[in-house]
Amino acid sequence: MNYIKSLRSMIGTRPIIAPGSAIIVMSKENELLLQLRSDTKDWGIPGGGMELGDSFEETAKKELYEETGLITNHLEILGVASGKEFYYKFPHGDEIYNATVIFKASKVTGNIKKDEESLELAYFPLDSLPELNYTTQKILEKIGYI
Repeated sequence: MNYIKSLRSMIGTRPIIAPGSAIIVMSKENELLLQLRSDTKDWGIPGGGMELGDSFEETAKKELYEETGLITNHLEILGVASGKEFYYKFPHGDEIYNATVIFKASKVTGNIKKDEESLELAYFPLDSLPELNYTTQKILEKIGYI
C-alpha cells in the first residue's frame, strides 16, 4: 500500500500536506507532454506523491516512468509549488495541499506508454494546450510556461 493510501485509511478525506514531484517533458519540437488523467478526466503534467524514504528526484524519475514509460537521469529544478493556491479536492472527496518540486526532464529515453493513471499521453504546443487541470495550470503559470 502506498503512503497516501495508508494515510487515507486512517484519516479519511481530511486535508493533508502531500509532498511530490511534477515533471515537465518537452519534445524536440518544443511541445509539452501531457496526460489525460484517468482519475480526474483532465489534462495535466506527469507527477505524483512521494513515498516514504524517497527524495524528490527519485519521486520524479519513478512517476515519469510509471505514468509515461519514459526514463531520465537529467532533472533540473524549475520551482516549488506550495501554499493555498495548490490546494485540491479530488472528485471522490480527498483533500490535499500539494508541496511539489517542479522538474524539467532532459535527455529522455524510452517509448511513451500509458498506465492505469493515464487515458492518453500527447505532446502539445505551448500556445495550443488543451484545458488543463487547476494544479497544472498554476504550475505552468508559476514557471512562466504560460
